[in-house]
Amino acid sequence: MIYYFSGTGNSKWVAEKIAEKTGDTLVNVAGYINNNEVSITVRKEETAGFVFPVYAWAVPDFFMKFIRSIKIEEGAFCFAVCTCGDEAGLSMKKLAKEINLNSAYSIRMPNSYIIGYDVDTAQDTAKKIDAAKIKLEALSEDVMSRKAVWDVFEGSNAFLKSSVASVMFNKFGKNTKPFSVDGTCISCGLCERICPTHNINLKEGMPVWGDDCLMCLACINRCPEKSIQYGNSTRNKGRYYFKEQEG
Repeated sequence: MIYYFSGTGNSKWVAEKIAEKTGDTLVNVAGYINNNEVSITVRKEETAGFVFPVYAWAVPDFFMKFIRSIKIEEGAFCFAVCTCGDEAGLSMKKLAKEINLNSAYSIRMPNSYIIGYDVDTAQDTAKKIDAAKIKLEALSEDVMSRKAVWDVFEGSNAFLKSSVASVMFNKFGKNTKPFSVDGTCISCGLCERICPTHNINLKEGMPVWGDDCLMCLACINRCPEKSIQYGNSTRNKGRYYFKEQEG
């Protein structure tokens, strides 16, 4: 099994590419986010993969909660793959403290956190995806042979980023009050349908955000009219959602 979560498509594509090669079954962890009764056991003869985006140089809280809720028998082969714009920080080392992680990888993918940065250029986007395709071929071979590999780019000041910055993000960075929608909204309801925590509801045709936000930014990046903003930080910035043809 490969358990994955994806807001803007990067981790979903990575998980799909691995599954195509290994023949593993994909499970979207979004279905477990608000489920407190997770009953999953990874047997000692099985392989379990975990694919997720890095949030503030750390494993997203909800994904870590999911991993803690499953039972992994001794002898099972576990691998994890995180997607990030550039650096993974200490995300994998912290994950390895929770489970017996045999292999870990970071994959650079196009930036989608437009609250902090603009999207990558089309050229940089294509380069990242092309490089990812090559890396995923080798990664999949490693997984099938149960090869122990640690290929994670932590980046500079990893401890500081994965500790202080991550804590600040989880404490203050999930504020939904800055979300807004302008008059270009066509009331298509896409944001409401794709929100993994069902945190968005249309009222009189306009999206309204609740307090249970992951900051996956699927809503803002996938809005067909670019009607959704987060304060003033996303105005005049691009939007990104993975499309195969970009590679």
